[in-house]
Amino acid sequence: MTKSNKKLDLKFTSLEFFDSIVVSTVKEDTIIEKEHIDDLREICTSHFGNKNFVYITHRKNNYNVNPVIYIDLIQVNTLKGIAVLSDNLGRLKTANFEKNFSPVPYELFDNKEEALIWAKGIVSTES
Repeated sequence: MTKSNKKLDLKFTSLEFFDSIVVSTVKEDTIIEKEHIDDLREICTSHFGNKNFVYITHRKNNYNVNPVIYIDLIQVNTLKGIAVLSDNLGRLKTANFEKNFSPVPYELFDNKEEALIWAKGIVSTES
């Protein structure tokens, strides 16, 4: 895995940027709402420009996602996939429910390397 080329610490998440991947670790007890997605969209657009990318969420903390936010993701036409990374079965089950709302490929992983391989594959087939 290549080294990250940028890290950002926001109020609700920490972001780590790679060539065509962003890894987000949402902070404990956050409820992800539309305004969070708006912030992420702005940051990712600024970082990636018109380049395709995949969003990996590392769910190591407890937080909730309002599933309605997935509707807004279609506005990010360079977002080509979402991966959820967690070693917690309950968090993966929640993410599996959220998968129903995603307008882009959405996969679950318990291993970071597998998530990164999948993400790189998605970006390379979409480029």
